[in-house]
Amino acid sequence: MQASDATPHENRSPESRLQSIMQEHLPRTVAEKEFKALYSLLDDTDESVCLAVRQKLKSYGGAIAPCLRSIWRTETNEHICHSLQLVVQSFQQDALFELVDMVKGTDSDTNDIDLEAAILLLSRFGYPETDSIAIGQALDAIALRVHALFMKAPQHNELGLLLSVNQAFFEEAQFAGAEDEAYHQPDNSYAHTLLKNKRGIPISLCALYLLVAERAGVSLFGVGMPAHFVVYHPELDIFIDTFNKGAFLSREDCKRFIHGAGFTYEPSMLDRVSNIAILLRMIRNLIFAYSKSDNDWEVAALQEISAAILETMNQEEG
Repeated sequence: MQASDATPHENRSPESRLQSIMQEHLPRTVAEKEFKALYSLLDDTDESVCLAVRQKLKSYGGAIAPCLRSIWRTETNEHICHSLQLVVQSFQQDALFELVDMVKGTDSDTNDIDLEAAILLLSRFGYPETDSIAIGQALDAIALRVHALFMKAPQHNELGLLLSVNQAFFEEAQFAGAEDEAYHQPDNSYAHTLLKNKRGIPISLCALYLLVAERAGVSLFGVGMPAHFVVYHPELDIFIDTFNKGAFLSREDCKRFIHGAGFTYEPSMLDRVSNIAILLRMIRNLIFAYSKSDNDWEVAALQEISAAILETMNQEEG
């Protein structure tokens, strides 16, 4: 799990600590009195009582996750910590199960999944409180800025529209590549944190860029080069490097990058990749990121779901 929601409550009394966490993280739809009553039952030695409490906590929905995470990071009772962790992990597992179901129900016309729905579900794995509506509205707002900028642009053509996407996404919204020391943090892959921090790795930035461009009426697709991920504009024959603030690359630039990364260039390396392939690559990146920080549960859960998605794809192809 991520540590970005942690608050320094450790030096307070248990009651004061809980009150502070509730004030900061408890959803408005949850009554403090009810939540306190549930919390007081979490150290009950009767497992059936704990199970009932966990089920009730889960019924509040993913928005309760920041509150539960903050409590278990300062709670000294291991039994309570374990119960809270189980609730959050159940939210995470639900998101992964929904991803597999999405792949099983791929669109019969495109034989692919909806990219936005997929990255939002993946974000719910890292952050069950991911607000899909708020993220969609944020992307809508950026796309509206693209249109406004395009109306004022000196050239009303595909290049002018693409430049307007870059201006809105990189200059105004200020998305950029993650710094070297923070590159492998899981937060760089989740829409929930990416919209807040504005820093990501190539594929996560490309995913958001594709969603904004689609809203703005720009036809692009993802290209999964070895050791890098870019976006391609087929009409202009331009590759866009979202990790480097939207720099335009030619096909020769991409070839040089591939050779420089130690790979033998193959034309297929610049082919379009499916949304399912983007999802799987994002999952692989997360597996690596979590393994670097010894988050074994997350690694195992993501490995299992990646295998399930691949198995589903093989069954459909067979």
